[in-house]
Amino acid sequence: MEPNVVQAMTALLMLLVTTRALWYLLWRPYAVARWFQQQGIRGPPYKFLVGSLPECQKMIVAARAKDLDTNSHDCITTVQPFFRKWASIYGKTFLYWLGPTPALCSTDMELVKKVLTDRTEMFQKDYSNPSLEAVLGNGVVFANGDDWKRRRKFIHPAFNQEKIKSMSTITLECTQQTMERWRALMQESNKKQAEIDMMHDSDEIAMSVIARVMLGKSYKEAWEVFIAGKEQLKLATYGFADPPIPGFRYLPTRRNRRTWHLDKLVKHKISQIIEARLAGEVYEDDLLGQMLQLKVQACSSAETLSTEEMVGECRTFFAAGYETSASLITWAMFLLASYPRWQEMVREEVVREYPAHKLPLVDSPGKLKLLNMLLLETLRLYGPIAFLQRKTASDTILAHVKVPKGTMITIPLVMLHRDKEIWGPDADEFNPMRFKNGFSRAVKHSHALLAFSYGPRVCVGQNFAMVEVQIVIATILKSFSFSLSPTYVHKPSNFITLMPRYGLPLIVRNLHPNT
Repeated sequence: MEPNVVQAMTALLMLLVTTRALWYLLWRPYAVARWFQQQGIRGPPYKFLVGSLPECQKMIVAARAKDLDTNSHDCITTVQPFFRKWASIYGKTFLYWLGPTPALCSTDMELVKKVLTDRTEMFQKDYSNPSLEAVLGNGVVFANGDDWKRRRKFIHPAFNQEKIKSMSTITLECTQQTMERWRALMQESNKKQAEIDMMHDSDEIAMSVIARVMLGKSYKEAWEVFIAGKEQLKLATYGFADPPIPGFRYLPTRRNRRTWHLDKLVKHKISQIIEARLAGEVYEDDLLGQMLQLKVQACSSAETLSTEEMVGECRTFFAAGYETSASLITWAMFLLASYPRWQEMVREEVVREYPAHKLPLVDSPGKLKLLNMLLLETLRLYGPIAFLQRKTASDTILAHVKVPKGTMITIPLVMLHRDKEIWGPDADEFNPMRFKNGFSRAVKHSHALLAFSYGPRVCVGQNFAMVEVQIVIATILKSFSFSLSPTYVHKPSNFITLMPRYGLPLIVRNLHPNT
């Protein structure tokens, strides 16, 4: 090929790339902003390339300097100060920018319901932090359309009542192991009480449960997988501060290189376990075994999962299940420690329904109504997930708002769960009694509590998580009382899931020191 032709083609290619970049980074954002402004929807102005992210980061840094009173549950101040500020200026539905990507944030219940209950083809499950995809695996969380339907149908049997019941015994054993460590601490110090970090212990219990439920007898040989997954989650939290440069996660930065190494380790180890089970035709009765049995039974490759897809589902189950359970246990214990009357009421219920000779909740978790009310209020005030996001797969209309393709829809749960128009004048207060007649009568919108999402993409493991947390809390209440340590600093922060920034130090006391 002639040099002049090559130069001309190179120049043309560069022109096309430059034109496309200018359209995406400059012209399109302003065109989208005008589109929404004509519909009465405004927001913070778009800034070239970075969008609204610097303003968000600035407000988050400022929020870190503030400590909340332990009786204050208004954690919007520390978790989503930017959404509160913009909502006060622009209303319940406003436009902001994730770099050059337009994002519509809304607490309007009509729009929220439309997003969560409409056909799955209309929206893609997406996140503003690309690092999350590597951590969660290419599982059902990130699947869309027909692929999502196939995956959900495939993994749904793993969460039936029989599987949840078998998980109950595992949860009980893991909780008892943690409590034995507390007793050992008391014996070493020759005291009737000990200070523990409940955030650390919630994390330990949840990870042990997920490991055993997911890989059964193989969990010990794969323990490094769970340690690696935990580190990946930590690294992903830093991804929220990454510059909004397309392809940034592929640059060989120190953090990216570590993430790639962990990703390779996790994939290799889980793939080895899968291949060994398939070769020996011994599938085991754990989550992975359930998927392997369904894979063998499937008649068509279109109806099954590949080894790579099963690895993704295992990673999704670990990351999503472990983090959310640990968060819920932590905040439920915080609220029980903060409100001694409720701690005593729930303990009395547990002891009444499950006397000393019975194992709590292995057979029928539905008996503990007060504990369930307490957990619903915990999910409202300190739900694991601070926001839900969907991306429009095509031009669509949401509650009379015309939304172009590629717009991120953000539902700020921390704000929505404190909306006084929905929850009443005491929305910022701890009041589990609002759920005494069941969730549907607690508010005028039956889908207002969105800790596990809602509609066709509701979390498939929500019953699993609720039973697990009930067992942990009930087991602890039967043997220990607890209160907040004077060293506790109340600063809820968003680390993938909502967690206390400096841990949850509790003073635990053994109710039965002679046993």
